[in-house]
Amino acid sequence: MKNILLCCLLLGVTGLLSAADAPAPSSGVVDDKVPVGEYLYANVQKLPPAEGALKVIFTSPGPHRVVVAYGRRFRKDRKSRDGSVEAERETYKPRLAELSDNGTTALFRNLTPDFYDLFVIDPSSMSFYEGTALHKLGRDETLTETEVAGFQEEIRRSLGLRDDRIGGWEGFFDHKRIERIEVSEGRAGVLMQQMRLGVALAESGDRLKGTIHSLDVVWVERAKVAEAGWQVINRQQIYREELVSKEFFR
Repeated sequence: MKNILLCCLLLGVTGLLSAADAPAPSSGVVDDKVPVGEYLYANVQKLPPAEGALKVIFTSPGPHRVVVAYGRRFRKDRKSRDGSVEAERETYKPRLAELSDNGTTALFRNLTPDFYDLFVIDPSSMSFYEGTALHKLGRDETLTETEVAGFQEEIRRSLGLRDDRIGGWEGFFDHKRIERIEVSEGRAGVLMQQMRLGVALAESGDRLKGTIHSLDVVWVERAKVAEAGWQVINRQQIYREELVSKEFFR
């Protein structure tokens, strides 16, 4: 995983961003896969009209890359969705780009004004790039490095696999890796990867051929009793797919 500055401010105009990535012959996605992650992104047919658009230009082909734009304004840690209607909730979801020109162009349509953080995921090379703001307030600069390190270790224990009981948070996944943590005022944003290498079944009962991979942004809050650890407030999956690889994205 490479954390780079991939954020665009959209004010009703088209933006331009250049990036580079290396293609691979295979898509990395299991043939005849179960569509496990298609619900994650906004359905363009249900979106209200908006004039904003964002175009991302790559300097090398990438026909299998997945490019996601995630707006900040209506993230689950920023604004309550109580009382919202379906069209609004669809607007709040991450957006999936339309690829063209052998993956060198990624286009987002119908975007409302917002800051958009970008994720570039390539299952063919098992690599991804991101520059998302994990916490709306940013890192708390009043915390010492020792305090931050202590909080991060507590969060890793709370979200990771448990030795004292079966499962833990998102017990479906049997392999987890935390990429980044931003802590501020007793809350934190976490970017993590998860995989299931064990047996997984489709709704039909058929055994899945590949490995389920998930990229998640998770928001947690420290419990009033420190021994209780950090509790999950909310979570947004950025990517979920059945892949051939049994390794984490790099």
